[in-house]
Amino acid sequence: MSQFDKIWYLFRSAWLLFFFCISLILPAHADTKEGLEIIVVLSKNTRPYQRFYDQLETTLISEMQQDIRFHVFHKNISESISELHNADINPDFIITVGTLAMRKTIEIDISAPVIFSLIPAASYQHNIQKNNHCRTKGRCSAVYLEQPIDRQFSIIKKGLPGIQRLGIILGSTSAALRDSINRAGEKYQIDVRIKQAGKNDNIIMLTDSLSKTTEALLAIPDPDIYNRRTAKGILINTYKYRIPFIAYSHGFVRAGALFSIYSTPEQIARQTGMMLIRATLSPVNKLPLPEYPDSFKVEINPAVMRSLRDIINFDDSILDNQ
Repeated sequence: MSQFDKIWYLFRSAWLLFFFCISLILPAHADTKEGLEIIVVLSKNTRPYQRFYDQLETTLISEMQQDIRFHVFHKNISESISELHNADINPDFIITVGTLAMRKTIEIDISAPVIFSLIPAASYQHNIQKNNHCRTKGRCSAVYLEQPIDRQFSIIKKGLPGIQRLGIILGSTSAALRDSINRAGEKYQIDVRIKQAGKNDNIIMLTDSLSKTTEALLAIPDPDIYNRRTAKGILINTYKYRIPFIAYSHGFVRAGALFSIYSTPEQIARQTGMMLIRATLSPVNKLPLPEYPDSFKVEINPAVMRSLRDIINFDDSILDNQ
C-alpha cells in the first residue's frame, strides 16, 4: 500500500467514524420534545385566579417563540400530576398560584422547577425554601403577594404624614419580618408597636389592645392573623377606635380598610411569566431569586376616608404615578 493509499484509508476511516457518531446522535435529537410543558396549579377556580392564568398565558405566548402546552389544575393535584406522568408528559416548570396551591404542591414528589406565585414572603421564607426540593439553588422561586416592607412604610408616611405610632400584629409565619419592620420604622421615624400572636391568642383582643395605643393598624399577610374568621372583628375594632386600617388587597378596601397597597393578579402574573422566561434562557432552567412585585397600586375607600377626615391628615397624592 502506497503512502497516498495509507493517508486516504485513514482519512476515510475518520470520516466513517464521524458519520457513525452523528447517526447515534441524530435519532436522540429527533426524539427531543419541542416546546414547553407547564403545569399551573390554582388555589381556587374563581375569578381572581382565572384573571391570573389568562394574563400568564398571554404573557408567555406573546413573549416566547416556541410552543407551550398548559396543564391547569385546581383540585386533585397529586392525582392530576400522576396522570400526566403516566402519559409520559413531564413538566418543564410548575407554577402555583396562591397559598393553598403552594401547600398542596409542596407535598408532592416533584422534580421540575417551581415558581410559587401570589404568596406571602414569610410563607416562602418560613415554609418553602427549606423544603428538600427547594434546597437546590435555582429549583424554586417566588413572586410575592405583598409589597416590600420599605415600600409600604414609604407610602404610609406619605399618605399619613402626621403618623407617629403604627400597630402591627405578627403570626408564626410573618414573625420572620420583624427585623425588616423595625428597620423601616426607624428609617421613616414611625414608632412601630408589634404584637406577636401565639397559637392560642385571641386576635381580636390583640387588635383591641393595639388600637388603643396607635394611630393606624397595618396588616401584614399571614393566614393565622388575617382570615375569614378574624377579618370582620379586626375591622370592627378599627372602626370603634376610629383609626385607619391599612391592608394589602382590593377585598380589604371593599370591606372597610382606609387604603390598600397591592398588586393585581394581572401584574403579578406578568412578572411570574417573565421570571419563567428568564429561567428558560439559563442553564438547566435555573430560576432567579424570589421577587417582590414590581408593579402595584394604591386604592382608597372613599366612605372610610370621609368618616375619618376630621381626625387624620391624608395626602391623596399617593394615588398618583402608579
